[in-house]
This record gives sequence, C-alpha cells and structure tokens, in this order.
Amino acid sequence: MPLVNIGYRSSILLVVALLLLSGCYSYISPEASKEFNARVDPFSVSVYPVNVIRPPGTIHPNVQLAENVVTFLETEQLAKPLLVKEPVLYDFMFSANQTKIVANSAKAFAAQIKEAGIGTDYALLVEIMILPNGVPGGVHYYLSDPEGEIADGSFTNDHWDEFKEVQPKTPDDGYEVATRMLRRIWGK
Repeated sequence: MPLVNIGYRSSILLVVALLLLSGCYSYISPEASKEFNARVDPFSVSVYPVNVIRPPGTIHPNVQLAENVVTFLETEQLAKPLLVKEPVLYDFMFSANQTKIVANSAKAFAAQIKEAGIGTDYALLVEIMILPNGVPGGVHYYLSDPEGEIADGSFTNDHWDEFKEVQPKTPDDGYEVATRMLRRIWGK
C-alpha cells in the first residue's frame, strides 16, 4: 500500500508541476501553435523592428537588428522573411515576473497584428529587455498569425543555455541570443 500511495503522490505532483509550467506560456494559442507546428511547407513571416526595451520601459525599435533577423532566417532557411520597417509600439509593462512581461508584450503585439493585418503567414517580433545596468536581462520573441493569435514564442534570461552561451552585454548580443533560440526551436 505505501508504494501505491507514493506513486499516487508523485502523479499528483507531476500534474501540478505541468499545470504550473503550462501557465508560463499561457499567451500562446493552443490552436495556432498546433497549426504552426504541423506545417510542412516553409512559412512566410513579416519581421518587425526589434524592440529594445530600456528602463523604465521605453521601447526603442531597431530596424538594423530586424534586418539581421531577416538575413539570419534566410541564411538558415528557417522561414521566408519580409522586413517591415514600421515599429510595433505598446505600453510596456515592467514586472519582477518575466512571464507577466512576456504575456503582456505578446498580447499587445498580436492585437496590433490582428488590427493592421499582414500579407504573410506569420509576424515576428523580437524583444530585448535591458536592465538598469545597461546589459540585456531578457530576450523574448513572439510569432503571431494573421488573426492575432500567438502561434509560438519564447523567452530566456541568465538561467537558460542560449543566454549563458552568449553572456550578452549589448543589444547586438541580445540579437545573437534570439537567433540561437530561433535556431533551436524552429530548426527542428
């Protein structure tokens, strides 16, 4: 009986842990994600200026970094990118909880995509969050479908491999972190 009880408790703990982890990416639409992950053909993507967020939450769109993302996606053959020079601006919500920041930015980006419309399969926004000491503290990306549903997205900080490998000091280093994330996730 004790072994059954331990197995039952372990199962309950596993379910609770999975529920908590799924909340981290609650901004991703299950339907849009399923469709994105089921694709067989290369997809087209509108790449927006990279948002470099500086304290206290001021957005600085960077077209040059977006051009670098376009070149990266073409070179790696991860997508068929199209550069969009018009920035995506929104009320950046700073929080000690990075998942709240990501969810807020992702939803704001997706809402603008739905309203403006796109001529590609998806729209991509990379966000580099700069800490008060001037170095990147987080790198995020969001992929919206034309209906304004987030199909994919991720974030990283100094606890994750891509971030540790690069040890970013500048927005350009943050771009390098983003490319490693995209290569790992989209290059499957």
